[in-house]
Amino acid sequence: MPDSNALELIHLADEEQSVSLRIVEGMSFSGSDRYDALRGEIVIGTGFVSGRVELYVNAFDLDSWAEVLDSVDAGRKATWLESGRSPRVMIDCTEETESGYTEVSVYDVTGSQVFVTVPVETPPDWTARHRRLLAEVRDRFPLES
Repeated sequence: MPDSNALELIHLADEEQSVSLRIVEGMSFSGSDRYDALRGEIVIGTGFVSGRVELYVNAFDLDSWAEVLDSVDAGRKATWLESGRSPRVMIDCTEETESGYTEVSVYDVTGSQVFVTVPVETPPDWTARHRRLLAEVRDRFPLES
């Protein structure tokens, strides 16, 4: 059963396929009133393959997610979480994709080594919606910088 307190940072879905990243909880190791990291999970759902992988993100990661959204807005491919310490997310919404849709790839670098690409039909304004999701995550889970 999904956690009712979870908050989506990424939600790319159409009638058939989806890729989402849900923030499940904040983790505080320093004892302050701010979080040091956020525990989340990437969930993939298609008629062909479904999967889930856990990950942790920090303030730097959220800043780089904002940069990914900027790149995508500019019509470029973008990769998020390239450090090798967590699953990697790649977004290609260029017109050259084989499917003709936004292609979201998840590479479980640290675990299974599985690489999955999911074509998702996205509305033109999806990045604006994701900026709002990012703001909601930052508001609910204030992170140490």
